[in-house]
Amino acid sequence: MSRPSRPPSRRGLLAAGIGLAALSPALTARSAMSQTASAHPIVAFARDFGADEALQTRVAALVEQPPTTEEAIGFYGTTAYNATARSFLATVKLLEDAKKLTSIEDKYIYELLQLWSEERTLDFASLPEPAKTVFSPFVTGETTFDGEAQAAAYRRTVWENYARATEQIEAQIAAGGRVLLSIDATGGDTLFFALVAPEIAERWRDRALAEQDGYRSGVRSPMWDRFWDHLSYAARGFFAAEDSKGYPPGTRRRRDDIPFAQAG
Repeated sequence: MSRPSRPPSRRGLLAAGIGLAALSPALTARSAMSQTASAHPIVAFARDFGADEALQTRVAALVEQPPTTEEAIGFYGTTAYNATARSFLATVKLLEDAKKLTSIEDKYIYELLQLWSEERTLDFASLPEPAKTVFSPFVTGETTFDGEAQAAAYRRTVWENYARATEQIEAQIAAGGRVLLSIDATGGDTLFFALVAPEIAERWRDRALAEQDGYRSGVRSPMWDRFWDHLSYAARGFFAAEDSKGYPPGTRRRRDDIPFAQAG
């Protein structure tokens, strides 16, 4: 989507012999609109999640003039979404492109643990049990069992210990000074994660930034239920039984009633 051209600079106006007085209402209105955008929760979100000034300016423009094409929004099937939802989704895409967020599609979800290990986000060797047992195949690549009985035993271990294992992952990341959060964009096939300072997490955890058809998008505690959905899909019959339904006991579930973030 093309952006409106900037108003002429002061130097250009004076050189052309045009008085600024006649244009001052328009310039003032634009300035006021920019100030409003800069205080918008979506712009504040981008700032706190790593956007530099140039990226914040782009996000403010998205808030002022929400994108209208799938290419600009960055998500398929979203052109009929409301303006705020389109602005938020486009902001998520900008942050992803700037590598401020980590994104992973459902069919590749098992690669996320390898990535975190390679980036030293996780020290897999020092993870306690049961996290090490539950997630070791996705880090070590050792996915061969000695018969179905051993495979079934692993799946039982996963089901009984998944919730605790995810808590241990969060705890190890937090011990390193960062907090793991989910950026909940849509209910689609891609999950987004962010690693932020504790004070940023406290400010944004479980806050909505947009709502479309009753689905509140925003910042959430890690969505281990969605992670389970995706990992079960990608490794069905291995990580979870073919007929597995629901979530392991104690798994944190996505809430539909998180409050909206306020302008700051």
